[in-house]
Amino acid sequence: LAVGRISKDSSINLGHRLDYVVLQEECETSRALVRFIDFGKLSSAFIGPLNPGFCEVATLLGQNWNKAIFSWMCINYKLDSTTYNPTFARTLPSPTQVLFTIMKYFNWAHVGIIASNEDIWMDTANKLASALRNQGLPVGTVTSMRKGEKGIEDTWNEIKEADGIRIIVLCMHSVLVGGEEQATLLKKALEMGLADGRYVFVPYDTLLYSLPYQNNTFNIFDNDSKLQEAYDAVLTITLESGERTFYDAFREAKESGEITRDLEVTQVSPLFGTIYDAIYFMAMAIDSARRKGVRISGAKIAEHTKNFSFPGFSHRVETDNCGKGLSNYVILDTDGHGNQLFPTHLLDMSSDSVQPLGRAIHFPSGAPPKPDSSCWFDPDVLCAGG
Repeated sequence: LAVGRISKDSSINLGHRLDYVVLQEECETSRALVRFIDFGKLSSAFIGPLNPGFCEVATLLGQNWNKAIFSWMCINYKLDSTTYNPTFARTLPSPTQVLFTIMKYFNWAHVGIIASNEDIWMDTANKLASALRNQGLPVGTVTSMRKGEKGIEDTWNEIKEADGIRIIVLCMHSVLVGGEEQATLLKKALEMGLADGRYVFVPYDTLLYSLPYQNNTFNIFDNDSKLQEAYDAVLTITLESGERTFYDAFREAKESGEITRDLEVTQVSPLFGTIYDAIYFMAMAIDSARRKGVRISGAKIAEHTKNFSFPGFSHRVETDNCGKGLSNYVILDTDGHGNQLFPTHLLDMSSDSVQPLGRAIHFPSGAPPKPDSSCWFDPDVLCAGG
């Protein structure tokens, strides 16, 4: 869809016909890297990778091949150095920065991370822990979901044993897009009395796309009162929808005949929109480099990602004069019952600030987790203890 629209967009001049090939990325990190290397000679640029476990290696290869890598999933803070990684560009704000800004706003510094036991999610958890520790935050526990009911209990017991955790990041598919593991994990937390408000649970994957929340109901809650109750302890952070949601944009593309596959909108992951935007982002970078008369190379394409403003799939995509993404995020919350999510706060990435939207968060215990000392978020202060 993105390539088709770019080829018809008279405002974009690429100098070449744009085509694509889909690299079916293996779930196992080492095998995924081998497949990536195989594509080195076939592609002029890369959108991805999906697995943050080999982002550094992929970026080094891209630099060696002089081919740009456009990523929304790579977490490693070292990749943001254009000196050392000139062919790397982010198509979304860093998920770590989004989390850090919200944690700072609520003064929740002590964090735990639970991943599903697939390579892609365990690597995500470990890279996220490293990035948060680099910001000076105390990451208490990084663990993966064990198998079976007893295994899940053991996972939660490991979290309980860690001291002072306020926020738990769940690195796995969100229950709102069909993530059964997350549903099982949250219901076990409820059963063990851990969804009582002492922790805030934050799904990681919704940071990577725009979850449709406006005028939308999540039917997964309709026949599952336990999940509904457990989800009251969850805060969902996602890209702010524009004037239309991902579902609206997908329906329009179907009605126009651009998407011919017989799919209902709810059968399609909103990550579709993120991938679409990343491809358009790359095309805009090539166009920007060509307009400036620059010889096209991986480093030059990655460099020309500044001061963008273009319509993405369902919201506007913008960057500042350093190429940093300016997409806004919202914090979504349930009301403790029902099947809808409501925005309570807006995260403005242009100022790294959080703004209340006039609707209070519904915490299970009526109050948020106890705040940590604000010194954790001050880079000039050595913080210890609470």
